[in-house]
Amino acid sequence: MFHFQGMRPATGGQRAFFYVAGAFNLVAAAVLVLLARTAPQLLGVSPPDVSQMFYVDLFAWLVLAFGLGYALGGRDLQRFWPYIAMGALGKAGVALLALAYFLAGGTGPLVMALASCDAIFAVLFVRILQAQSAR
Repeated sequence: MFHFQGMRPATGGQRAFFYVAGAFNLVAAAVLVLLARTAPQLLGVSPPDVSQMFYVDLFAWLVLAFGLGYALGGRDLQRFWPYIAMGALGKAGVALLALAYFLAGGTGPLVMALASCDAIFAVLFVRILQAQSAR
């Protein structure tokens, strides 16, 4: 997955897809921060204490930063394709962790729904990188 020598420019649809992925991350980060503070039961988690909120906010910041990387990939895939590759890895990891916690009863259906979207994004990121690879 990370052995590409170069990348062709993204098509119009691929660019739009990466912008949608960036917007998804923006919304997901906002939902996480808002619900963790106001309605953690919707996430299927216990109310976090102050020290745990640091990690919630840190995670949300990273989600937002990755979303910026996806938007950069939409703007110039030839230059920013490594952000998309790392995003595929990150989104796959989030999906697997969320599934494990969901199956163990540690999160609720909303978290699993968001993580399912991450799994779909991960697969599509890899497919686009493979299609656009200048190997």
